[in-house]
Amino acid sequence: MRQSIDQPVRVRFEHTRYPQWGGHSGYAQFVRCLDPASFRTFLHGASDRDPDLPRWLRRFKPSLKRLIARGKMPWYKISDLNAEMLALAECLRRRLDLVHFLDGEHSGQFLPRLLRFLGPSSVRTVVTFHQPPSLLRDLVNPKLLRWIDEVVVVSPSQLEYFRPHVAEDRLQVILHGVDTDFFHPAAAASQTGGIRCVTVGNWLRDWSSFAAVARAMGDIAFDVVTRAKPDLSGLVNVRLYSGLDDGALAELYRSADILFLPLKETTANNALLEGIATGLPVVATDLEATRAYLPSGEAILVADNRTEGFIEAIRGLQQNGALRGEMGRRARLRAEELAWPRLVCHYERLYRRAIRRPPVGRGRANDRIGSALPV
Repeated sequence: MRQSIDQPVRVRFEHTRYPQWGGHSGYAQFVRCLDPASFRTFLHGASDRDPDLPRWLRRFKPSLKRLIARGKMPWYKISDLNAEMLALAECLRRRLDLVHFLDGEHSGQFLPRLLRFLGPSSVRTVVTFHQPPSLLRDLVNPKLLRWIDEVVVVSPSQLEYFRPHVAEDRLQVILHGVDTDFFHPAAAASQTGGIRCVTVGNWLRDWSSFAAVARAMGDIAFDVVTRAKPDLSGLVNVRLYSGLDDGALAELYRSADILFLPLKETTANNALLEGIATGLPVVATDLEATRAYLPSGEAILVADNRTEGFIEAIRGLQQNGALRGEMGRRARLRAEELAWPRLVCHYERLYRRAIRRPPVGRGRANDRIGSALPV
């Protein structure tokens, strides 16, 4: 049995460390906002690259990779296996009430099922998924989902993938949040005399559409922050940045007039949230996810990444300062609705509910132990 309900809920968080994220970006930010009187937390990060193994374990690396491959989760690495085994040890010592895997495409391949096969367990598992359905089909083994107590998605566009595999009462949309204290509007409006667009990020960006727009709008300055290497040759109005620290990134947002995000797909988007927290009007791709995050006039959304549509939207904002100001005001208000301290109550309710409900997978303990390994 878990500890007294009056004591803090003990939660271990497993997440993937991405080198491009600074100290104020990323999904794990909400952990620090949990009520410390009600939740005792431990955050562990696994590298998105496999670490060097201890010398005695290196000879087993091929076997470990074959074991991992059985789970049919191509982003799962040895570093993720190590994280699960560390979490399992804490579970077996009865030091935890709940494990939340913050990056489900990378993690949670073994632990949720092992907890059911190693005897009655009071530990519950929560897994959050971030990718759109077109990618989830190749990244997630749906057979493993039935062992997870609670599934969280960050956009309603993901529900179509999970509904056939996860019971409705164990599936929840909780929108991504943002640090609105760090990402905030400039104290005074920019006096540069020109219009600057800022584009940030790498994943699922439509660089062909970006280049077409920038090429057609030579009088507009475009600042691009990315680890990607898009072909933007010959575009003298585009300035590329990489490796900015947190402060420099925030200042770049504040020096801009428009956030421009042509996307192939998306669910939650750090750049979108950071941009609106800075009070920037948004010109972006019209997708179910962008509509969910920007429902109230914060953005001009363009269907199918039409170059003419993007150009018309940016021109309209260039020529209408009042419209830019009003959209920027709405953007900041929306960001305040999505600030982590306001969203964290959804996780607190989810955790309390999870530890009170019976675990999934109950009644399967008589299955042979070997089947606990994914196939």
